[in-house]
Amino acid sequence: MKCLVGYVTKTGTTEEVAACIGQILQASGAEVEIKSIDSVSDVEAYDLLVLGSPINGMRVLPEFKAFLEGKVAGSGKLVDLFIVSYLYGPGRKIWKRAIRKELEQLKTLVKADSVEIVAGRLPQALPGAARFIFGTPRDLPLDTRDWDKIEAWAGSLARGTRT
Repeated sequence: MKCLVGYVTKTGTTEEVAACIGQILQASGAEVEIKSIDSVSDVEAYDLLVLGSPINGMRVLPEFKAFLEGKVAGSGKLVDLFIVSYLYGPGRKIWKRAIRKELEQLKTLVKADSVEIVAGRLPQALPGAARFIFGTPRDLPLDTRDWDKIEAWAGSLARGTRT
């Protein structure tokens, strides 16, 4: 099985998550290419697309959505999406609902088999006003990624038992 683990990233966090997913798929015997979506001209050569974006403003990055609309929707490929959001876990319910709504639209657009939301990393602490608006605690670590969760999801993809 030839697999693309494609991503868009702003700070490198989503790229690191993509690399982890790709390594697990490779270890299961899949032929895997891990690359930024801006270097993907088409998806025809792949059997499985595992694609990821960070959340910014409660939405995926515009170039990610454009990639899904232009190259993935209607392709008939197996698709799994992962989204990286620092605020999703500890954030207020209103923000979680907005993110879930965005993801449901994307899942429908590309007929994704699964969508996984994983925690992210910030380069510096949020200012107090932002912590208040988003509902995050003061002592929240800058890196909240749960590598065990990421590895478990990637393992389910490798086994064909998407969660």
